[in-house]
Amino acid sequence: MQMIKAKEQRLEQLPIFWMEQIVRRYRQVATQALGAEEAGLSVDQWVVLKQVGENNGCSQVEIGNSTVKDAPTTTRIIDQLVNKNLISKQLDPEDRRRYMVFLTEKGQRLIDRLLPVVQEYRQIPLQGFSETEQKQLLENLKRMLHNLA
Repeated sequence: MQMIKAKEQRLEQLPIFWMEQIVRRYRQVATQALGAEEAGLSVDQWVVLKQVGENNGCSQVEIGNSTVKDAPTTTRIIDQLVNKNLISKQLDPEDRRRYMVFLTEKGQRLIDRLLPVVQEYRQIPLQGFSETEQKQLLENLKRMLHNLA
């Protein structure tokens, strides 16, 4: 693997610098879009809510792993969503040390209402990219993550 000396590169030449900028700006766009819908959800709450909707009845640990959030953050977000009656949690009958998380009807209605908005703002950073470029970008990002494992 060929390494480029860090001292030879300006910050603006580092891909990770641009990735951080993209994530920061993307979260701002997402926050504005969700706020405009008066959904009362943060971006992190949306991600957890959507993940519960896609994996109804999964454990809090599985939600944390799939959303790349630590256990305390996952618990806090799940509790916030429970308080909003968007999800419910129940003790696992097979393992009373773990909670299973379920989407409520109210949560499903909110997902259905917000999904078109989310899909729209998720396309913003990809404007002007061909389908081939998008696939290549995704493969490159996966490869970068694999390199860090």
